[in-house]
Formats: sequence, C-alpha cells, structure tokens
Amino acid sequence: MHTANRRSPISMLEKEGFTMKIETNRLLITQFDIGMARSVHLQSLDEDSRRFVPDEVFETEEEAAETVRFLMDCYASGEGPLVYPILLKDGSYIGYVQAVPLEDGTWEIGYHIGKEFTSHGYATEAVMAFLPVILKQLGISRIKGICLAENAASRRVLEKCGFAMLWEGTGNYQGREQMVCHYVYPEEVSPKDLVTRFFEDGYTHKNFQSVMNCVASDYVDHSPAGARSNTDAVNILKIVAGQFSDLKVTMLDVFSEGPMVSTRVLYEGIHTGLCMGVPGTGKAVRFEALENFRVEHGKIQESWGYWPDCEILRQLTCSDD
Repeated sequence: MHTANRRSPISMLEKEGFTMKIETNRLLITQFDIGMARSVHLQSLDEDSRRFVPDEVFETEEEAAETVRFLMDCYASGEGPLVYPILLKDGSYIGYVQAVPLEDGTWEIGYHIGKEFTSHGYATEAVMAFLPVILKQLGISRIKGICLAENAASRRVLEKCGFAMLWEGTGNYQGREQMVCHYVYPEEVSPKDLVTRFFEDGYTHKNFQSVMNCVASDYVDHSPAGARSNTDAVNILKIVAGQFSDLKVTMLDVFSEGPMVSTRVLYEGIHTGLCMGVPGTGKAVRFEALENFRVEHGKIQESWGYWPDCEILRQLTCSDD
C-alpha cells in the first residue's frame, strides 16, 4: 500500500470521491474501514510481504490502523494512492488492489494477496474486475504495472490480465536499485489486430484466457447469441468447440475505420457435437460469416453478426449421395 509519490487531487475526484464496490464470482472489492486494521496487520507479516513489499509490513495493529485511516481519507480527497480491500464472500480480508499516481502524471496498478490465500487465482480475478472500473473513474485509458523481475507470480497476473511488457532492467523499487519489469495496459494493439486475435485464439487455438483479455467485461453481442460479458463470449466459444472439432478460421477480409472493424470469415471444421438439434455426423462443414465489431480502450465492446444458419443446417442434414 503505497503512501508516497502522491500528486494533487484532480477535480473529478474532489467532486465525486472514490467509492468502490465490485463483486466477482468469489470476491468483493470494497473500501477500507478501521475494523480491517487487525487483518491488515496480521496479513502484512507474512514472508511474501517482507520479501516483495517490505514498506507494507505493519509490526503492530496501531501502525496498520494509521495507514488504514490515511487510505480512507484518500477516497474523499482524491489524492492517491487509491487502495481497496479484497474480501472473500464470507467477509475474510485476503489482500488489496490499488491505483497509485506516479510523479510523471501516469498511474500504476498494484495488488497483494496474503500468502495463505495464494494459488487460487484471486489476484487475477480481482485485477481483471478492477481495471475497467478504475480506468473509467480516473478518466484514463492506460495504466502501468511494475514488479520485481524475480516475482514470477506477480508477472503472471499482469500477463494474464492483458498487460504488455515495456522493458526489463535495473530500476528504483522500494527505494533500492533492483531488477524490475515495467508493463502497460492495455497492450498497444490496433482494432484490426485485436479482432483478428479474437477469432484465431477463440476458434482455432481455443486460448480462452486471451479472449477474456480481448473482450470487455460489459461486452454486448447484438447477434442472436446475445452475449453480455466476456465470460458469456467465452462460454459461446466453448459451445462451438464442442459442436465442431478441428475448427479453424481464415480471415478472408478485415476492414477497419476508427473503432469499427468489419470482417468476412471462413469457418471450417468437423461436425462432432449437437448443433441446431442435429447430433454429430462427422461431416466436414465449411461456411462464411460477416461480423462487425466496435473496439474502444483496447477491448471489443460490441459486435453485430449472423452465421448462415440455413446453410449450416443444409450441410449437416444433406445426404452424401
């Protein structure tokens, strides 16, 4: 929980403050209250805190309470750091996620999960939920991520959440010159390349984590499939993967102007699962589809498209004679 490198509050924060309440499948990201001081104190004593964030170790509950009060004041004042506790659904405090203003006017994301709660994917789940909310509240489109090069777990979280590495080398970290990695979110990808990645990773490679990173959490699909989140989009891709084995896509045409991307895509696969009421036939299926996308802030926000259902059904049911 950084308490240095603060900058002056900006007008948006002065007027609105920084309330926070994000709920995920397993977690609640909310605001600190003084009753959390003991949990903050106890969790800060674990070996990972002492190793990676020694300035965030509170030897007494009173030290933790002082920092918690400071962080609570930041919500109202608009001064960073903006630090929010991560709780399990039963109310257990397991760590925090934060946005910290840097001296150059940019912002850095930070997070920590207590050692007893690591290896469950909580950090990735929290950061992915936190990013779109904090970027919108701050009125920014990019945020940095900085961690020790030896902190493999922290690097994995950044990479899973769509951060791209800018450089790795010696830099000031926790007041000492150390080997660090600098990341930025979102990765600099053109709308055209992002949509192409969505198709290739989603259909051909079945890299569903990549799709989660490509698609906004509040994504809206205006086709009959009707997805309303990146999770919905991945679930639809998994259904398609169960209908057609060896599925691959070929981008026949991709046109982009501003945030809009139009595509003509060739799908090829083997019908092996229930599709349109037809059990798997083992037949090779080949069809084209037209789909349009809107990309903002490095994420697919909306899409419009229809698969040629009549043509697909004809191929599934037609006689081989």
